[in-house]
Amino acid sequence: MNYFYNGKKPSVASNIASGCFLLVAIVVIIFLFSVLDSFEDLEGRYLELFFILIMAGSAIYGFFKKKGKLHTHKIEITKDNLLINDFKIPINNITLDIYNVDVNFSRYHLWDSKGILSIFSVFEDDLYNDFINSFKENIKSHKEISSSQNGASVSVKSDNNHLSYDLESGEFKIIKDGKHIFNKNTSVFYL
Repeated sequence: MNYFYNGKKPSVASNIASGCFLLVAIVVIIFLFSVLDSFEDLEGRYLELFFILIMAGSAIYGFFKKKGKLHTHKIEITKDNLLINDFKIPINNITLDIYNVDVNFSRYHLWDSKGILSIFSVFEDDLYNDFINSFKENIKSHKEISSSQNGASVSVKSDNNHLSYDLESGEFKIIKDGKHIFNKNTSVFYL
């Protein structure tokens, strides 16, 4: 079974806003050139000057903005191992924790006992479906009682454990009956 992960998807909201500002600024520049005879005419045109400054700011921001690259990672599950990047993790060490609200799927957490891999997802994807069908002995089902998110930190309380994980670092903790069962910062993590 092969799966591909393309990394975090970039937000298109800034591209849309930048495009709108650019369009407004171009209209303002055309209007200014059609009305102006000299620079003294700019004195009463504060709104148009404001839009030109916004356009210049968005253009400068676009040039110097850090542009992240998407890297495609291949995740492969063989009969005995999960292969991802340069890591080979035995299937026996992997646990799939499924969190359900009532009888509906809420999220899953796929992790290994050595702390190398951690995958968090709120989607029922192909990896989840194939893992459920192929490795039933590695699955733990939990009834989710509550969940909260504070920035990159997510906390999920269930009927028999408490899962906390950080979306930026991949660190996660599993607490059962007030005792830390597992606390690890993983080498490979995906959202």
